[in-house]
Amino acid sequence: MNQTKLNPRLTKLWENEFVVISEFNDKKIGAALAKSDYIPISSFKSAFQQAGIFAKEKSWNSFLFDKSKLSVFHQPSMEWYYTEWKMGLLEIGLSNHYKILPEIDWFKVSVEAGIVEIKKKHPHIDFDKFNVKYINAISDVD
Repeated sequence: MNQTKLNPRLTKLWENEFVVISEFNDKKIGAALAKSDYIPISSFKSAFQQAGIFAKEKSWNSFLFDKSKLSVFHQPSMEWYYTEWKMGLLEIGLSNHYKILPEIDWFKVSVEAGIVEIKKKHPHIDFDKFNVKYINAISDVD
């Protein structure tokens, strides 16, 4: 397991062409770092399924998704992320999520609209169970 060159606080655990899965060296926090401007849904699911395995093995209590390199918003990926992946992590007690968004104004608007759409399609999901904190950089993780 190599230290990522991007941030010395993280240790790389796994990667594919589009996502690096890491963990914080000093905390029980996992991280997914987007490597490109777009993540195909199959690669997205593969990466987050692997992150879910690590979350259970390592008893992570929080998870960071660094989307800062993305320039494409993909609603089906976001819907799967909320309705399946995040819900699965609730079962192991992981409900704290950090997000780093790209510095693109419309991206945050797309995320907010996407969440509204997911809430309409999946009214059984209690979004209040997720503690989501938007941050600007990995160094902002407390």
